Amino acid sequence: MTSVLNKQKIRNLLECRFKDDSYISVKQLPHPGKLKHCEHAAKLIAEGIKRNQKILIVGDYDVDGITSSVIMMKFFKMIGYKNVNYVIPNRFSDGYGINKSIIEKNPADIIITVDNGISAFDCGEYCAKMGITLIITDHHIIKEKLPQANAIINPQQKDCLFPQKEICGAAVSWYLCNAIKLEMGTNIPLADLLDLVAIATIADMMPLFQINKLLVRVGLKKFQNSHSPCNILLKTLPKKSPITSQDISFYIAPLINSAGRMGDGKIAADFLLSEDTFNAQKLFYELNKLNKDRKAIAQEILTYTQNTSLICDNCIIAYGENWHEGVLGIVAANLAKNHKRPAIILSKKGDVLKGSARSYGNINLIEALQAHSDFLLEFGGHTKAVGLKIKEENLEKFFQALSVSKMPQCAEEENAEILGVIDIKDVDNELLEILEEFEPYGQGNPPPNFICENLKISSSKTIKSLHQSFELASNTTTKKAIIFFTEKFYSPNEYVNISFSLQKDNFSNEAMMILKTIQKCHL
Repeated sequence: MTSVLNKQKIRNLLECRFKDDSYISVKQLPHPGKLKHCEHAAKLIAEGIKRNQKILIVGDYDVDGITSSVIMMKFFKMIGYKNVNYVIPNRFSDGYGINKSIIEKNPADIIITVDNGISAFDCGEYCAKMGITLIITDHHIIKEKLPQANAIINPQQKDCLFPQKEICGAAVSWYLCNAIKLEMGTNIPLADLLDLVAIATIADMMPLFQINKLLVRVGLKKFQNSHSPCNILLKTLPKKSPITSQDISFYIAPLINSAGRMGDGKIAADFLLSEDTFNAQKLFYELNKLNKDRKAIAQEILTYTQNTSLICDNCIIAYGENWHEGVLGIVAANLAKNHKRPAIILSKKGDVLKGSARSYGNINLIEALQAHSDFLLEFGGHTKAVGLKIKEENLEKFFQALSVSKMPQCAEEENAEILGVIDIKDVDNELLEILEEFEPYGQGNPPPNFICENLKISSSKTIKSLHQSFELASNTTTKKAIIFFTEKFYSPNEYVNISFSLQKDNFSNEAMMILKTIQKCHL
C-alpha cells in the first residue's frame, strides 16, 4: 500500500531541499569582493566618474541582458551620473554581444559589458589598442582563455571565490553596482533593483537555491510592492496576486524577451526604464504586439518540426530553411518538454545551421556539446540553454555522436517534482501556506506536485472546449480542481487518479488543485 504524506512530512521534505542553505536575509549575501575583479572594476569606474568620462553599457537582447543594462542605467541615475549611455545589440543586424562596430558607433572612455563579453577577444584587443577601459561582466561558461580587459567579473572563473557559480548576468551587474556604491561611499537603496534581478534569475533558469533563492524571494516582494509605471503594467499580466516565480516565467519574461526575439531589445529596456505612465503604456502595447507575433511564429515552426526532426534517446534535433532565429529558443524549450529530452533547433542559411538548444531534467547541456565541439563552428551559454552554429555537412555526424554519448549531469541534482500521495482532506489553505513558505519555486526547486487516488467526480464543467473544472470527492470531503488544455473530458460519477499542484483560487480564496494528469481508475 502506498504511504500517504501528512502535512508535517511535506514540510520536512521541503526543508530537506534547503538543509545546507544559509542565506536567509540580504545582510547575509556575500560581499562584492568575493567576485574576482569586482572591487578593481569599481575603482576604475569611480575614477572615471570623477573625471566625467563617457561610460557605455553594452547588454544583450534577452531578458537577462536587458535587465542587466537597466540595472546599470538605474544605478547611474541614482548616483546622479549623466555621462552614460547603453546599447542593446540587435539580434539580426549586430548579432550576439559586443562587437567592434558597436564600439565605433558609440565612442566611450569606459565600456562595461553586461551578460556578455566573455568571448569578445577582438573587442578586447581593439579596446586595448584604442586606450578604452573595458570591464567585462558575464556569467556564461568560460571555454579556454579569457579576452583582454581591464577587469573581468564572472563567477565561472576558476579562481573566483564567489560561493555560487550559477548566478545570472543581472545578479553580477547588481553586485558591481554594490561595489561602486561602496567605493564611492554613497548611500542608495540598491535592494530596490532586486525586482529586475529576480526577473532575470527566473528567466535565465538559474537554480533557485542559496543566493539565487534569496535574491528572487526579496526581488519578488519588491516587484509586488513597486509603483513604477512599468511594474504596474507588468503586474496586470498574470491577473492574480501575489506574483509568483511561475508568473514571471509564463507571462512577464516572455513579454520582455519578445522585443529582442522579434526585433529591437531596446524597446523592452526603454519600457523598464520609463518613468512616464503614458510612455510606459505605449511601449507596453508595442511589446504585447511583438509577443503575439512571437507566439504565432513559434507555433508555426513547432508544427514544422514534426516532420523535420532527428530523434534519439539523448536528444531531438530539428532544422528548417530560414526559420526565424528569434523564436528558436522557445521552440527548443517546447520540444524538450514535449519529448522529455534536450532539443536543438536550427535555422538553415546557405550551408550553415544556427540556432538554440535547451536542456531537459538535470542534463548539463554545455558539457554535452563541449564533448563534441569539433563538429561545431561555435557555441556558448550555460548548463540549461546554449546557442550554437554548425555546418550542414556535419549535422548528421554530430547527431550520431550525441546519440551514443553518456549525457553529463549537473552537479546539483534536480529535486523530484512529485512529493508523494496525500489524502484529499489535507488539500486546504493550511497546506497552501506550508508550500508558500518554500517559495520561490522554479529551476532547482520545482513546485511540489502531489497524487490523490480513487477520487469520485461529483460534478464537472467544460470551459471553452479546452479546459475542465471538477468537484472531486473522497468519503465526506469534496475539493475543487481544474485541468487546462485537456484532450479528454470526464463525466460525473467516474473515479480518477490525479497528480496536481496547488494554488489559491482568486474567487473563493480557497486552495484549488491544478491538475497535471488525470486517469480513470476502476475500483
